[in-house]
Amino acid sequence: MISMLALRQLKTQGRRPDGRALLISVFLMTSLITLLSLTGDRLQKSLVNRSAEILGADLVISSQRALPIERLSQANALGLTSTSVTQFTSMVETENEMLLSSIRAVRAPYPLRGKVITEPPQNAPLPSRNTVWVEASVLTRLNIKIGDFVNIGYSKFRVESVLISSPDRGSGFRSFNPHILMRDADLAATRVLAPGSQAEFRQLFAGTPEQIKTAEQTFTSALEKGQRLYTAKGDQPVRRNAVGNAGQYLKLSALFALLLGSFAIYLSLRRFSADQQSRTALLMSLGLSRKQLFQLFSIQLFVGWLLAAIPGTLAGLGLHQIILWKLGSLLPQPMPALSMLSLVSSPLLAGAILMVAGLATLLPLGQTSVLALIRQGNEQASTHKLLYWLTPIVLFLLIALFVESVVFAALLTIGLLVAGMIAGWGVQFLIYRLNLGLKGRIRLFPLLTLRIRQQRHWHRLQGGVLSLLLTLMTVLFFARQDMLSEWQGQLPDDTPNQFIINIQPWQKASVTQWLDAQKIPSTLYPIIRGRIESLNGEKPAQAFTPEQRRHNTLNRELNLTWGNQIPPHNTLNQGAWSSADNAISIEQSMADELSLKLGDELGFRVGSDLFSGKITSIRGVEWGSLRPNFYVIFSPGAIDHLPATYITSFKIDAENKGATSALLQEFPSLTLIDVEQLILQAQDLINKLSDSASLILLLTLLSGLILVITTLQQDLLQRRFEVALLRTLGASGKQTRQLDLLEYLLMGLSCGLLASMMSETLLYLIYQSLLKLEPQLHLLLWLTLPLLATLLFTLTGLLTRRALSLPSSYRLLKGGE
Repeated sequence: MISMLALRQLKTQGRRPDGRALLISVFLMTSLITLLSLTGDRLQKSLVNRSAEILGADLVISSQRALPIERLSQANALGLTSTSVTQFTSMVETENEMLLSSIRAVRAPYPLRGKVITEPPQNAPLPSRNTVWVEASVLTRLNIKIGDFVNIGYSKFRVESVLISSPDRGSGFRSFNPHILMRDADLAATRVLAPGSQAEFRQLFAGTPEQIKTAEQTFTSALEKGQRLYTAKGDQPVRRNAVGNAGQYLKLSALFALLLGSFAIYLSLRRFSADQQSRTALLMSLGLSRKQLFQLFSIQLFVGWLLAAIPGTLAGLGLHQIILWKLGSLLPQPMPALSMLSLVSSPLLAGAILMVAGLATLLPLGQTSVLALIRQGNEQASTHKLLYWLTPIVLFLLIALFVESVVFAALLTIGLLVAGMIAGWGVQFLIYRLNLGLKGRIRLFPLLTLRIRQQRHWHRLQGGVLSLLLTLMTVLFFARQDMLSEWQGQLPDDTPNQFIINIQPWQKASVTQWLDAQKIPSTLYPIIRGRIESLNGEKPAQAFTPEQRRHNTLNRELNLTWGNQIPPHNTLNQGAWSSADNAISIEQSMADELSLKLGDELGFRVGSDLFSGKITSIRGVEWGSLRPNFYVIFSPGAIDHLPATYITSFKIDAENKGATSALLQEFPSLTLIDVEQLILQAQDLINKLSDSASLILLLTLLSGLILVITTLQQDLLQRRFEVALLRTLGASGKQTRQLDLLEYLLMGLSCGLLASMMSETLLYLIYQSLLKLEPQLHLLLWLTLPLLATLLFTLTGLLTRRALSLPSSYRLLKGGE
């Protein structure tokens, strides 16, 4: 009986605006969170998988010396699979040619993630004894073919296959040299490596996510000087930065969708509850018990949730597949499996909010008196203290579950509640002050003042909620715009696509002349490899904290350079550029991480030479610019007497691609690095991510817009009784319409001004902590948001307000219809 009654009532409610608004709110919340959760989860997993394939492992320890046996024992104890790699740079010779190459000596199993692809394909995972796999550029530049022999040190090797692609290319410029793969067992016979030789020793590890997390914590705390740890989740170049920001934007959008959905359900339930008052009073007068009332509302909410959440989940899944289809060619295949937890979490979140807030709103109706059948006005019979306590608690629990951080959830929940309260009082104050400005200018001022005084509590509640809604929508819009600008700024039209390294001093003038003849703008920078030895006369062990000593700049040789002016692609953040003796300029992140300041003196070692420099300026460096960048730049005369090579980068247009071959023919000892494919992939990825971000923004803004309109519609329904009363007292239809529009004009302008202030503040915090973008002032926001909010509110009032004739007013006041 209760079930049939609940279904019949639900069918009736589905035809009413408040019932439809509630179902639409649940549908939109479920579809948006499903879309964003699934996309964010699979995007993150695909990036980790891709990074692991690039690394050749889940975790890598790089060192300038062979790792101690204790490290391998730790890996075995954790259940990890491991292998070792020795990588070094050496000349490879034939009878007539020689080539500087990057050689990897590896042992089985290798690689631990990804795979090595050769032509012709090989059944064995590694080269046979006394053979090598080489990249095609080795064959071309040495003028040899498969089956020929090359000399590495004192050993001769037969070229067995062409290396098409392989993970684990190493780090630094050695990773860009033409690669050769050989067995570790053949390394000793070459006698290339001796004590003091420049080589990189890597230990590769693979395991489950839990094992890798434990290993990372264990190994990080035990890293020694000259060692560095890489993980698949670590930062990657431009491509990773763009996708990383996209992932953060998806998380931000999903969180905002959760908040928008929560607000929508909460406001819809308030109106739904008010509409149920007379019906509940009738049912209670006919003998319905509170237990039966609980069953009735529970069934209605559960069935309503099913009707909205299942289609919402399917819609979100469909949109997720569309986005993955657009990004499919740029993400590693096969894609990670669909997470069932992410799939079911969104309808469960919507259901939890609906059931808890719904029952807390509807159950107090059990105290409704039968007199509610006589009184009109659709006011609640009791104060929902339970709702006021449950709403922030449930919101906190859902946010904590969603963001997996109790501290962040607590701060966000408190921030929203405080911001909502401040915004509500602010809107009420602004409406009052703006209304005073109309005194003596409009005939309806007395009536408008009376309405504002009567509706101050509703203005406070509605103004706080609508200001928060406008803030969330504005933040998503401007975050997307600035994020896209930052992505596009990473790859401007003049981004270099070619690097040349190993330019010897005696070749500098000739290479510069050749580039000028080809009308290729470029700047040659000298490079010297050196290590930081002291700070203000103290050794690193005494000058830096244990955490700072793990910084990359203290555990490897740095690329040092000198110059008489700041590079044009750097920015001067602190101090002044100086040409004084031993003046140095350092990079901003290095200064921040090592707590370096202007006037500090850094000591360096290059081979057996020791020298120092005083910090006179701190520079901003964009490491993803694909231009030569340096942590430290000396003034001329400090280190330019030391042996150095030169590096440059430049852009070659597609129609001038043959110039690089001509350059290598004239200067065969140079190393040319072509990063065109990296740039094309990054640009393609940025374009696809931009389209996806636009789709997500559109859906989220649509959800927020529907919520704003629904909220205003509910307010207009309450205003109908006031309008009817005014009509019976002699006001014309035009006057009542003007009164409503004036109120909404004041409400829109007040909410827009407060939303502008809150949006700017929230954008600053998000840019600093989440998206890692440079904060900026959005003047367009301050100009357009108040106008758009005012226009939205007044248009909604015009389009949804139904005119009341005098007979209709009498019927409404008499029967509530």
